[in-house]
Amino acid sequence: MMIDQLVDWRVSGVLLDIRGHSEAASACTLARIAAPAVSDMAGSGVESTVTIVRPDGTPSTAATTDGAGGLSRWDQLAGRGPTSRALGGRLTIILNARALDKRWDEYQATLRAAGFRSAFAVPLPLERGYRAALTLYTAETNVFTPVVAAQALAFSDVAAKSLALALQVRAGLAQSADLRAAMASRTAINTACGVIMGQNQCSYEAAFQILTAASSQQNLTLRDVAEGMLRALPGGVPTTHFQHRT
Repeated sequence: MMIDQLVDWRVSGVLLDIRGHSEAASACTLARIAAPAVSDMAGSGVESTVTIVRPDGTPSTAATTDGAGGLSRWDQLAGRGPTSRALGGRLTIILNARALDKRWDEYQATLRAAGFRSAFAVPLPLERGYRAALTLYTAETNVFTPVVAAQALAFSDVAAKSLALALQVRAGLAQSADLRAAMASRTAINTACGVIMGQNQCSYEAAFQILTAASSQQNLTLRDVAEGMLRALPGGVPTTHFQHRT
């Protein structure tokens, strides 16, 4: 069952409806849902970012505020903060404005400069080579207590499943669009070859070679050459069954 931010996400089996026209759109929707959800848990204002790294390594960060977005992007590029650790599959919680671990000194200074005092990041397990992280920020200290952290982790589990589904749906739609384009291209080429075969009394292979030569000479794709030839015919380019359905 798909839900939006107005429905209690704690109900077993529900998913957040974060489907979008792009990966970035889904990430933006998730970030906008996460901030008020965790703010209610913590009793304090929380900003959020969702960072997605595509299989080719290209990152995309969606944020509820510019400050949170800039901090997560710095973290991801520098590799020295909770977002980068979460993208590597590790959970990080910073509870106070100061951290005893000296490895966090640079990050703590950057965190304070952005107007925040506490941060929480959690990996969002995805599939097909994608990586993602949900990072939460607040201007207060000691906000991400063990109780709040546990609730945020429960939310992140729903968020990860919802994001994985949104990416799967988008991939399916993209694959369907690619298939329709390929079928349309193949239909035009095959029809043009049929015309050439009739005009020249030759085989399909010979007709295809003629079409390929024209494509090379005109510096156009095979589909463009084929459709140009068909447009010159009385009936024009034939409409296919799958074009009627789209």
